[in-house]
Amino acid sequence: MPGVEPANPQHRSGITEEPVYAQPWMSVPFDDYDGMTQQQYQDSVSPFVANGSNMPISVPKGWRRVETGRPGKILYVHMATGAISRYPKEQFDCNQSCWISKDGKTLDQDVIDMHPEKRALQLVREQVAQQAALKPPKEQAKEEENRPAQILPMEEQTTSSALMTMDDLEPSTTASSLPVALLFPGQGSQTVGMLKLAQEIPAVQKMLQTARDVLGYDIMDVCLQGPAEKLEETRYCQPAMYIAGLAAVEKLRLEKPDRVDRCRALAGLSLGEYTALTVAGVFDFATGLKIVKLRGEVMQKAAQASPQAMVSIAGLDLDTVQKLCRDSCEKPEDVCQVANFLFPNGFSCAGSAKAVERLQNMAQNTKGVLQAKMLMTSGAFHTPMMKAAQSQLIAALKEVEGSMSKPRCDVYMNVTGKRITPEASPSEITAMLGDQLIGCVQWEPSMRGMLEAGITEFYECGPNKQLKAMMKRIDKKASDSTTNVDV
Repeated sequence: MPGVEPANPQHRSGITEEPVYAQPWMSVPFDDYDGMTQQQYQDSVSPFVANGSNMPISVPKGWRRVETGRPGKILYVHMATGAISRYPKEQFDCNQSCWISKDGKTLDQDVIDMHPEKRALQLVREQVAQQAALKPPKEQAKEEENRPAQILPMEEQTTSSALMTMDDLEPSTTASSLPVALLFPGQGSQTVGMLKLAQEIPAVQKMLQTARDVLGYDIMDVCLQGPAEKLEETRYCQPAMYIAGLAAVEKLRLEKPDRVDRCRALAGLSLGEYTALTVAGVFDFATGLKIVKLRGEVMQKAAQASPQAMVSIAGLDLDTVQKLCRDSCEKPEDVCQVANFLFPNGFSCAGSAKAVERLQNMAQNTKGVLQAKMLMTSGAFHTPMMKAAQSQLIAALKEVEGSMSKPRCDVYMNVTGKRITPEASPSEITAMLGDQLIGCVQWEPSMRGMLEAGITEFYECGPNKQLKAMMKRIDKKASDSTTNVDV
């Protein structure tokens, strides 16, 4: 009836006071949520759920916003590289419909559009500046006196540390080195699809653009599409593995920059030695790639000059393997010798095809053998059968020797199994690279030398885990400390 208030339970019972209700659980702060209520937490981590497509959320291409194991803690994961960052964007305020900093201030659009790593660097500098402002003047003066290098303002920075390429890397004269070694695989570790995990990294994209100009073809297409038979060809495989190793370094730099910039030692297996020398600053990227391109071409030509092969043998000691190599050479022109000392009782042998086939048969019938397997490589690498390729490689190295630099850290060389220091001259390095082409690769001695020098952390930079598998045979503890940086 108009004008008459409907009946309700309070009127009927005579109760007039307001009922007392418990505080809604969505508004109760939780300790594990850093003081946020459930509602605040849901609004901060899932604005797209509450507001749909109207919510102006902008996460950089290739990044995904995820919640950590602790509620309220948000991280951002780069889908291509696996890199984790706290700063691709700060927090989105649903009430104000804008991005805000951790102290609640609205972020300008230029900050929102800033590259995640550059924003992280900016925040760190702001934090350092704030901490320095709180220190007594005397302490500030003392720190200024002992500071080894000037920190440039952000506007003077031309590139963030995450985007530095090998060409930008300078020897560290102030930071102490870490007991870290970067290892680079060689031909045989290639796989169709490699570089897929690193192709979105800006520094890798820059390298691939340079590679197209140097090589005259798209190496990325060969890596991603293959076919495997093409990628196995020495002329394609060596440039691909060289780039893959450097791409892995850029991926590692995003995740653990100090492991790259402050590593104490480098080593690469066969072709991987050129990658190691590039990371050491001996070559710039383009120069190294030109040398690797020529190396692959002349080695393939030398391999096609006569039937050649390589075989992997495990389980037999060196004296036994060398005797089998000699016994397999039935004719004066036959060649068969140890090409790689890989791990204890683990070798690869190379030479003329018939002699290597006989070696495989004899090894399979020798007591104690664990493996005698023919390798995919087409040439007798690291034997005198590469003599023709050696002369052309040395000539090319001599041409660029004037632009080569001394290494920024120790590099363990294949031909000696020992390290060269930052005092090594380019002419010494050129001679070793020439000898490596026809001489045995001393990989196991190199790894043992690193362990004796105090290296405790290893990173295998490149596809597959062959170097880690070999490290397991050399030193189990070191293998457990070896991380593969796949691309």
